[in-house]
Amino acid sequence: MVFYCERAAGFSNDVGLQDEGYFDALVRMFEQALKTIASLANVQRQSLWARLDTVRRTCHNFGYGVGDDMDDLLAEYEADD
Repeated sequence: MVFYCERAAGFSNDVGLQDEGYFDALVRMFEQALKTIASLANVQRQSLWARLDTVRRTCHNFGYGVGDDMDDLLAEYEADD
């Protein structure tokens, strides 16, 4: 799921894709990845959180509130950590 988010964000960033449905799917997958990562042992979590944080930063370039939605989700799941 993290890899999917990385590839989807990278593709959109590289080609300048601006599609709301695509972004909605990306945010949903981002949340699914966060849910899964939250269930892992702390030692496994850190590198995956860092990778998703990179995705989140990339997504701030897209508009449509994608990066803001990811900010909220990441804060929510890190607080539960």
